[in-house]
Amino acid sequence: MAPQGLKPALFKAAAVIAFFLADAGSAWAVQRHPGDEGFDAHIIAHFFLIASMIYLFAVLGKPSLRLSGWKLIRMAAFFFLLWNVDVLITHITGKLMTPKEYYFRGSWMLVEDLKTELYYVTRLIEYFFLVPAFLFMALGLRRLETELKREKE
Repeated sequence: MAPQGLKPALFKAAAVIAFFLADAGSAWAVQRHPGDEGFDAHIIAHFFLIASMIYLFAVLGKPSLRLSGWKLIRMAAFFFLLWNVDVLITHITGKLMTPKEYYFRGSWMLVEDLKTELYYVTRLIEYFFLVPAFLFMALGLRRLETELKREKE
C-alpha cells in the first residue's frame, strides 16, 4: 500500500511533465528527406514494407492458424499493403511534380495530367487504407488475447 501523500505527488509530477511535453513550440515530428539519397532510402524502405506485408499476408493464410485473431491481423496486413502501395505512388508522383507552384492558381488546384491526378487521388485516399489497417490490427490483437486466455483455462 502506498503512503498517503504519494498519490497526489505522483499526480502533480505527471501533470508537470505532461505540461512540458504538450508544448507545441517545436514538434520535430516531420523528417525531411533532402537530396536524392534520403528519398531513395525512403522508397527502399517502402519496398521492404511491401515485401514484408505480402509475406505476412501469405503466412497468415495457412489453415493451421485456427485462432480468429490471426485472420483479423491478416486483414490488417492486407490494408497495410494497400496503404503502402498508395503512399509509394504518392511519393513517386510527388517527386515528378515540379514545380509545386504550377499546380495551384490562387485557391484552385489544377489537375491537368495523369501524374497530378494520381498524386492527389492517392494522397486523398491513403487514410481509407491506414485507418482500417490499425483497426484490424487492434481488434486482432484483442481477440488473440481473449482466445489465448480461454485456451489456458
